[in-house]
Amino acid sequence: MSYGLEGREFLGEGARGPTIPPPNPLPQPLRALGMDFGSRYVKLVCWRENRGWTRKKIDTLTFFRDYLKRGKGIVAVDWPRLGLTPPQALVVTGYGKNLLKEHFPTITEIRAHFLGARHAMGLDHFILLEAGGQDTKVLYVKDGRVFDFLTNDRCAAGTGRYLENMARFLKMPLREFAAAWREPVEISHTCAIFGESELIGHILEGMSPERIAAGVNASVARRVLMMVRRYPCRTLVFAGGVARNRAVVQLLRQHQDYQVIVPSYPQFTGALGCCLEARDSFQKEEP
Repeated sequence: MSYGLEGREFLGEGARGPTIPPPNPLPQPLRALGMDFGSRYVKLVCWRENRGWTRKKIDTLTFFRDYLKRGKGIVAVDWPRLGLTPPQALVVTGYGKNLLKEHFPTITEIRAHFLGARHAMGLDHFILLEAGGQDTKVLYVKDGRVFDFLTNDRCAAGTGRYLENMARFLKMPLREFAAAWREPVEISHTCAIFGESELIGHILEGMSPERIAAGVNASVARRVLMMVRRYPCRTLVFAGGVARNRAVVQLLRQHQDYQVIVPSYPQFTGALGCCLEARDSFQKEEP
Protein backbone atom coordinates (compact mmCIF):
# COMPACT_ATOMS: atom_id res chain seq x y z
CA MET A 1 0.00 0.00 0.00
CA SER A 2 1.06 3.57 -0.61
CA TYR A 3 -0.76 6.78 0.17
CA GLY A 4 -2.37 6.72 -3.25
CA LEU A 5 -4.37 4.59 -5.63
CA GLU A 6 -2.85 3.00 -8.68
CA GLY A 7 -4.26 3.13 -12.13
CA ARG A 8 -6.99 5.11 -13.73
CA GLU A 9 -10.61 5.21 -12.65
CA PHE A 10 -13.69 7.37 -13.00
CA LEU A 11 -14.31 10.30 -10.68
CA GLY A 12 -17.80 10.86 -9.41
CA GLU A 13 -19.38 13.50 -11.63
CA GLY A 14 -20.33 12.28 -15.06
CA ALA A 15 -18.95 8.78 -14.47
CA ARG A 16 -20.62 5.94 -16.32
CA GLY A 17 -20.27 2.20 -16.32
CA PRO A 18 -18.34 0.30 -18.99
CA THR A 19 -19.81 0.39 -22.48
CA ILE A 20 -19.04 -1.49 -25.70
CA PRO A 21 -17.35 0.96 -28.08
CA PRO A 22 -18.50 1.14 -31.69
CA PRO A 23 -16.20 -0.28 -34.38
CA ASN A 24 -13.12 1.90 -34.96
CA PRO A 25 -14.31 4.76 -32.71
CA LEU A 26 -12.77 8.16 -33.27
CA PRO A 27 -10.60 9.28 -30.33
CA GLN A 28 -12.55 11.64 -28.11
CA PRO A 29 -10.73 14.95 -27.65
CA LEU A 30 -9.28 15.67 -24.24
CA ARG A 31 -10.90 18.97 -23.35
CA ALA A 32 -9.19 19.83 -20.06
CA LEU A 33 -6.40 18.39 -17.94
CA GLY A 34 -5.19 19.28 -14.45
CA MET A 35 -1.77 18.18 -13.19
CA ASP A 36 -0.60 18.28 -9.59
CA PHE A 37 3.16 17.70 -9.29
CA GLY A 38 3.50 16.33 -5.77
CA SER A 39 6.70 15.29 -4.03
CA ARG A 40 5.83 11.60 -4.43
CA TYR A 41 3.39 11.41 -7.31
CA VAL A 42 2.15 13.41 -10.27
CA LYS A 43 -1.64 13.33 -10.23
CA LEU A 44 -3.68 13.94 -13.36
CA VAL A 45 -7.41 14.60 -13.72
CA CYS A 46 -8.87 14.69 -17.23
CA TRP A 47 -12.21 15.94 -18.49
CA ARG A 48 -13.88 14.89 -21.73
CA GLU A 49 -17.34 15.86 -22.88
CA ASN A 50 -19.85 13.00 -22.66
CA ARG A 51 -17.35 10.97 -20.63
CA GLY A 52 -16.72 13.03 -17.52
CA TRP A 53 -13.69 12.81 -15.28
CA THR A 54 -10.84 10.30 -15.26
CA ARG A 55 -7.71 10.27 -13.14
CA LYS A 56 -4.20 8.89 -13.24
CA LYS A 57 -1.22 8.82 -10.88
CA ILE A 58 2.47 8.40 -11.77
CA ASP A 59 5.59 8.35 -9.61
CA THR A 60 7.11 11.84 -9.76
CA LEU A 61 10.64 10.74 -10.66
CA THR A 62 9.26 8.40 -13.32
CA PHE A 63 7.20 11.22 -14.80
CA PHE A 64 10.12 13.66 -15.01
CA ARG A 65 12.39 10.96 -16.45
CA ASP A 66 10.06 9.24 -18.90
CA TYR A 67 7.23 11.60 -19.80
CA LEU A 68 8.86 15.03 -20.12
CA LYS A 69 10.75 15.98 -23.27
CA ARG A 70 13.42 18.69 -23.05
CA GLY A 71 15.39 20.44 -25.74
CA LYS A 72 16.37 23.91 -26.93
CA GLY A 73 14.80 25.57 -23.93
CA ILE A 74 11.48 23.79 -24.42
CA VAL A 75 9.79 21.41 -21.97
CA ALA A 76 6.90 19.37 -23.33
CA VAL A 77 4.85 16.40 -22.18
CA ASP A 78 5.13 13.22 -24.23
CA TRP A 79 1.37 12.77 -24.58
CA PRO A 80 1.40 9.60 -26.72
CA ARG A 81 3.71 7.85 -24.25
CA LEU A 82 1.43 8.99 -21.46
CA GLY A 83 -1.50 7.43 -23.29
CA LEU A 84 -3.33 10.73 -23.76
CA THR A 85 -4.17 13.08 -26.59
CA PRO A 86 -2.89 16.66 -26.13
CA PRO A 87 -5.44 18.56 -24.01
CA GLN A 88 -7.15 21.65 -25.34
CA ALA A 89 -6.60 23.33 -21.96
CA LEU A 90 -4.02 22.51 -19.29
CA VAL A 91 -3.35 23.91 -15.81
CA VAL A 92 -0.52 22.80 -13.48
CA THR A 93 0.17 23.13 -9.75
CA GLY A 94 2.40 21.53 -7.12
CA TYR A 95 6.14 21.38 -6.55
CA GLY A 96 6.83 21.09 -10.25
CA LYS A 97 5.00 24.24 -11.24
CA ASN A 98 8.07 26.45 -10.79
CA LEU A 99 9.96 24.34 -13.31
CA LEU A 100 7.04 24.31 -15.74
CA LYS A 101 5.47 27.76 -15.27
CA GLU A 102 7.27 29.15 -18.32
CA HIS A 103 5.81 26.38 -20.45
CA PHE A 104 2.32 25.73 -19.00
CA PRO A 105 -0.38 27.78 -17.21
CA THR A 106 -0.12 27.37 -13.44
CA ILE A 107 -2.14 28.20 -10.33
CA THR A 108 -1.18 28.11 -6.65
CA GLU A 109 -1.64 24.95 -4.64
CA ILE A 110 -4.00 26.84 -2.33
CA ARG A 111 -6.35 27.71 -5.19
CA ALA A 112 -6.09 24.25 -6.74
CA HIS A 113 -6.97 22.38 -3.54
CA PHE A 114 -9.71 24.87 -2.69
CA LEU A 115 -11.39 24.49 -6.08
CA GLY A 116 -11.08 20.71 -6.04
CA ALA A 117 -12.37 20.25 -2.48
CA ARG A 118 -15.30 22.65 -2.92
CA HIS A 119 -16.34 20.88 -6.12
CA ALA A 120 -15.92 17.39 -4.68
CA MET A 121 -17.80 18.09 -1.45
CA GLY A 122 -20.33 20.73 -2.54
CA LEU A 123 -19.63 22.83 0.56
CA ASP A 124 -19.14 26.58 0.98
CA HIS A 125 -18.13 26.63 4.67
CA PHE A 126 -15.46 24.20 5.84
CA ILE A 127 -11.86 23.74 6.92
CA LEU A 128 -9.72 21.97 4.36
CA LEU A 129 -6.81 19.94 5.69
CA GLU A 130 -4.48 18.78 2.93
CA ALA A 131 -1.65 16.57 4.20
CA GLY A 132 0.64 15.36 1.44
CA GLY A 133 4.01 13.74 1.06
CA GLN A 134 6.10 16.64 2.34
CA ASP A 135 3.85 19.39 3.70
CA THR A 136 0.52 20.16 5.33
CA LYS A 137 -1.91 22.91 4.36
CA VAL A 138 -4.99 24.20 6.20
CA LEU A 139 -7.52 26.42 4.44
CA TYR A 140 -10.49 28.14 6.05
CA VAL A 141 -13.29 28.42 3.50
CA LYS A 142 -16.30 30.62 4.22
CA ASP A 143 -19.03 31.77 1.83
CA GLY A 144 -17.31 29.81 -0.94
CA ARG A 145 -14.03 31.73 -0.60
CA VAL A 146 -10.67 31.15 1.05
CA PHE A 147 -10.64 33.44 4.08
CA ASP A 148 -7.32 32.30 5.56
CA PHE A 149 -4.74 29.55 5.24
CA LEU A 150 -1.54 28.30 6.81
CA THR A 151 1.07 25.83 5.67
CA ASN A 152 3.69 23.71 7.35
CA ASP A 153 6.45 22.98 4.85
CA ARG A 154 9.51 23.21 7.12
CA CYS A 155 8.96 20.09 9.20
CA ALA A 156 8.32 16.63 7.82
CA ALA A 157 6.42 15.41 10.90
CA GLY A 158 2.82 14.59 10.08
CA THR A 159 3.44 14.18 6.36
CA GLY A 160 3.10 11.05 4.27
CA ARG A 161 6.86 10.60 4.05
CA TYR A 162 7.16 10.81 7.85
CA LEU A 163 4.52 8.11 8.31
CA GLU A 164 6.11 5.89 5.68
CA ASN A 165 9.51 6.27 7.38
CA MET A 166 8.03 5.36 10.78
CA ALA A 167 6.31 2.29 9.30
CA ARG A 168 9.58 1.27 7.65
CA PHE A 169 11.44 1.75 10.95
CA LEU A 170 8.93 -0.51 12.73
CA LYS A 171 9.15 -3.01 9.84
CA MET A 172 5.35 -2.91 9.46
CA PRO A 173 3.45 -3.00 6.16
CA LEU A 174 2.05 0.44 5.54
CA ARG A 175 -1.52 -0.88 5.36
CA GLU A 176 -1.11 -2.44 8.81
CA PHE A 177 0.56 0.69 10.19
CA ALA A 178 -2.26 2.89 8.84
CA ALA A 179 -4.86 0.76 10.65
CA ALA A 180 -3.24 1.05 14.12
CA TRP A 181 -5.08 3.43 16.44
CA ARG A 182 -6.03 1.49 19.58
CA GLU A 183 -4.09 1.92 22.87
CA PRO A 184 -1.51 4.36 21.49
CA VAL A 185 1.68 4.92 23.44
CA GLU A 186 2.58 8.51 24.21
CA ILE A 187 4.77 10.08 21.54
CA SER A 188 6.06 13.46 22.67
CA HIS A 189 8.47 14.17 19.80
CA THR A 190 6.79 15.13 16.55
CA CYS A 191 10.17 15.73 14.92
CA ALA A 192 10.92 13.32 12.11
CA ILE A 193 14.55 13.09 13.25
CA PHE A 194 14.13 12.61 17.00
CA GLY A 195 10.98 10.49 16.63
CA GLU A 196 12.97 7.36 15.88
CA SER A 197 14.89 7.66 19.15
CA GLU A 198 11.61 7.77 21.05
CA LEU A 199 10.35 4.73 19.18
CA ILE A 200 13.48 2.83 20.18
CA GLY A 201 12.75 3.68 23.81
CA HIS A 202 9.23 2.22 23.56
CA ILE A 203 10.60 -0.92 21.88
CA LEU A 204 13.09 -1.37 24.74
CA GLU A 205 10.19 -1.05 27.20
CA GLY A 206 8.49 -3.97 25.47
CA MET A 207 5.68 -2.08 23.76
CA SER A 208 4.12 -3.83 20.77
CA PRO A 209 4.71 -2.40 17.30
CA GLU A 210 0.93 -1.92 16.93
CA ARG A 211 0.74 0.33 20.00
CA ILE A 212 3.81 2.28 18.90
CA ALA A 213 2.32 2.75 15.43
CA ALA A 214 -0.90 3.91 17.05
CA GLY A 215 1.13 6.41 19.07
CA VAL A 216 2.71 7.81 15.92
CA ASN A 217 -0.70 8.13 14.25
CA ALA A 218 -2.12 9.78 17.37
CA SER A 219 0.73 12.31 17.40
CA VAL A 220 -0.11 13.22 13.81
CA ALA A 221 -3.78 13.67 14.71
CA ARG A 222 -2.85 15.95 17.63
CA ARG A 223 -0.61 18.01 15.39
CA VAL A 224 -3.42 18.42 12.89
CA LEU A 225 -5.88 19.51 15.57
CA MET A 226 -3.46 22.21 16.72
CA MET A 227 -3.46 23.63 13.20
CA VAL A 228 -7.22 23.65 12.61
CA ARG A 229 -8.51 24.79 16.02
CA ARG A 230 -7.91 28.45 15.24
CA TYR A 231 -10.85 28.50 12.82
CA PRO A 232 -14.54 28.80 13.87
CA CYS A 233 -15.87 25.83 11.92
CA ARG A 234 -16.59 22.22 12.81
CA THR A 235 -16.64 20.70 9.32
CA LEU A 236 -13.21 19.33 8.45
CA VAL A 237 -12.52 18.08 4.93
CA PHE A 238 -9.42 15.88 5.05
CA ALA A 239 -7.57 15.52 1.73
CA GLY A 240 -4.09 14.51 0.59
CA GLY A 241 -2.31 11.18 0.83
CA VAL A 242 -2.38 11.11 4.64
CA ALA A 243 -6.19 11.12 4.48
CA ARG A 244 -5.86 7.50 3.32
CA ASN A 245 -4.41 6.64 6.75
CA ARG A 246 -7.52 5.18 8.41
CA ALA A 247 -6.00 5.44 11.88
CA VAL A 248 -5.41 9.19 11.66
CA VAL A 249 -8.97 9.68 10.38
CA GLN A 250 -10.37 7.54 13.21
CA LEU A 251 -8.34 9.39 15.84
CA LEU A 252 -9.54 12.75 14.53
CA ARG A 253 -13.15 11.57 14.66
CA GLN A 254 -12.61 10.16 18.12
CA HIS A 255 -12.16 13.68 19.49
CA GLN A 256 -15.74 14.44 18.35
CA ASP A 257 -14.84 18.11 17.90
CA TYR A 258 -15.22 17.94 14.13
CA GLN A 259 -17.27 16.30 11.44
CA VAL A 260 -14.38 14.73 9.52
CA ILE A 261 -15.14 14.14 5.84
CA VAL A 262 -12.74 12.39 3.45
CA PRO A 263 -13.35 12.87 -0.30
CA SER A 264 -13.64 9.75 -2.42
CA TYR A 265 -10.23 10.44 -3.99
CA PRO A 266 -8.37 12.54 -1.41
CA GLN A 267 -5.07 12.64 -3.31
CA PHE A 268 -6.63 14.20 -6.38
CA THR A 269 -8.19 17.42 -5.04
CA GLY A 270 -5.33 19.57 -6.38
CA ALA A 271 -5.39 17.98 -9.82
CA LEU A 272 -9.18 18.23 -9.89
CA GLY A 273 -8.97 21.94 -9.04
CA CYS A 274 -6.50 22.46 -11.89
CA CYS A 275 -8.77 20.58 -14.27
CA LEU A 276 -11.73 22.75 -13.25
CA GLU A 277 -9.64 25.87 -13.86
CA ALA A 278 -8.58 24.52 -17.26
CA ARG A 279 -12.16 23.63 -18.17
CA ASP A 280 -13.40 27.09 -17.21
CA SER A 281 -10.72 28.77 -19.30
CA PHE A 282 -11.54 26.53 -22.26
CA GLN A 283 -15.27 27.20 -22.02
CA LYS A 284 -14.76 30.96 -21.75
CA GLU A 285 -12.82 30.92 -25.02
CA GLU A 286 -15.61 29.12 -26.88
CA PRO A 287 -17.77 31.41 -29.06
